Amino acid sequence: MTGFFQSRLFALLLLAVFSVITQAADYMSPGLTPEQVLERLDGDKPLLVVDVRKPVEFGVAHVPGAINIPLAEIEGRLDEFRRDNGVLVYCINGTRTRKAEAILLGADVSNIYHLEGAFNAWIQGKYPVEKGGVKKSGW
Repeated sequence: MTGFFQSRLFALLLLAVFSVITQAADYMSPGLTPEQVLERLDGDKPLLVVDVRKPVEFGVAHVPGAINIPLAEIEGRLDEFRRDNGVLVYCINGTRTRKAEAILLGADVSNIYHLEGAFNAWIQGKYPVEKGGVKKSGW
């Protein structure tokens, strides 16, 4: 391999590593681990858990007790996010969660959390899931 190709390969590897590092740090809300979420769901003042994926994705599997408010509907449903006990927002890998955070925080909705590792971490950790249709209300 020539020096030119080695340096380009090295640069691409650095870029890939840097993007993974920055993705983990670019959430705007505090994160909760799956264990912390389960504790908060069983507590006296449970979190509102909102899955921001599309309804078909939600129907395949979601965090128990979650409601589905797709990313495209958040701006029209802001009042549902104004909860004293906190709101956990999640998607499959964090991309839509970050967009949802920006919308919510931009609308002065506070007490927002994200699921650390996103729903992928929940699934990989073999935490309980629910399957089926969209729940219209979590309360």
